Amino acid sequence: MADSLINQNKVPMIAITAHPTKYNGTQDPESWLQDIRFFCRLHGIDEEEDIVSFSMLKVDPMIYVPEKTSTFSGLVKALKSHVTYPVMEASALHNLRKLKYSSNMEMSDFISTFLSLCRSASVRNLEEQKSYLLNSLHDDNIRNILSTKFRNVDEFDWVIKIFQGILYEYPLHQIRYGSRITIKHCVTGQYLSHGEHKPIEPGSQSSRVYCNGCKPKENEVWIVTSPYSENKSPGDPVRFNSIIGLSHGKSRANLSASNDRDVLTSLGKDKSCNWVARRHTTESGYHNDNNGVWAIGDIIILEHVNNKLPLYTRAQDYEGNQEVVLEGDGFEENNKWYAEIIGQ
Repeated sequence: MADSLINQNKVPMIAITAHPTKYNGTQDPESWLQDIRFFCRLHGIDEEEDIVSFSMLKVDPMIYVPEKTSTFSGLVKALKSHVTYPVMEASALHNLRKLKYSSNMEMSDFISTFLSLCRSASVRNLEEQKSYLLNSLHDDNIRNILSTKFRNVDEFDWVIKIFQGILYEYPLHQIRYGSRITIKHCVTGQYLSHGEHKPIEPGSQSSRVYCNGCKPKENEVWIVTSPYSENKSPGDPVRFNSIIGLSHGKSRANLSASNDRDVLTSLGKDKSCNWVARRHTTESGYHNDNNGVWAIGDIIILEHVNNKLPLYTRAQDYEGNQEVVLEGDGFEENNKWYAEIIGQ
């Protein structure tokens, strides 16, 4: 009885309910037809021919659809054969290329927009989809991480899961002004360290720095600070090639360097306490590209601002400590370091 009432009331119910939008060539035909089919099913219209007949009434008159069209595939084919379809497709591709992810966006909204544009632009190849996802990122560093993660993935669902996971996790790994870090030498595994303040000469505010220990303790903790004469906001990420200061966590002395290339800590602060964190690359040692944010595990060169020389370690002294100086050209293995975060 209920079914017969629904069938009797098909037209009146459709007439009084908000209709799907008219197709005018600006939509993806398949998505638009899906909305029509849902609308019809909601009102008890199940026959394909009836749904197609109703759909044709919602197509703009400028778009030709043969009168004898009676199947979903035939309708979609007619809509795609009109000149508006390639224009819409090209527009979607243009917007896909411009699409950028921001940490202020909801991930679900971004992914939904991305998938919709891929469909409208007929981008179905997995490698192309990976490429557009990577291009949506502003940060070269995270783009490189994801590119490596994507390399052997052959399922789109996993691509999205990896994208989401890295984007959510990566900010926790970024080094920021105020971060408490250890600085580890890549070759030896020793940490940049500073013990009790022992002046290099009576009355001096400076004492020596060295590398020691394969397990970091309190003497190996450094705080990333604003450079001399600048005031960076605590919590802001440190971009590569930014000038920074490094304050010893326990003594609060600042990492500095003398004119004779000795690396020291100073209880005062001046331009000798300024350093540049440069990203290391296998091709060129280090370079001046300031894209990307310094993060855990990034191989870096710590370059002194005054003389442009990088941090370097030499042979162990008589106490088993590795001497730290300014030396090398950025290509040497002894110039390579990476950071580990103790806390933000």
